Amino acid sequence: METETRQMLLTGLLCFFIGVTIGFLVSPIKKGISVTCGNNNTITREKRG
Repeated sequence: METETRQMLLTGLLCFFIGVTIGFLVSPIKKGISVTCGNNNTITREKRG
């Protein structure tokens, strides 16, 4: 590859990976995922004894 083409490829890859990293840091997934139905029902085991 030519030097200019290789430099453009590496610059593009660098920008891509920086964008992925920033996306993970800013995304709401870092606050956790909660899968609920929202009707506030709870499931507990009955106490024996």
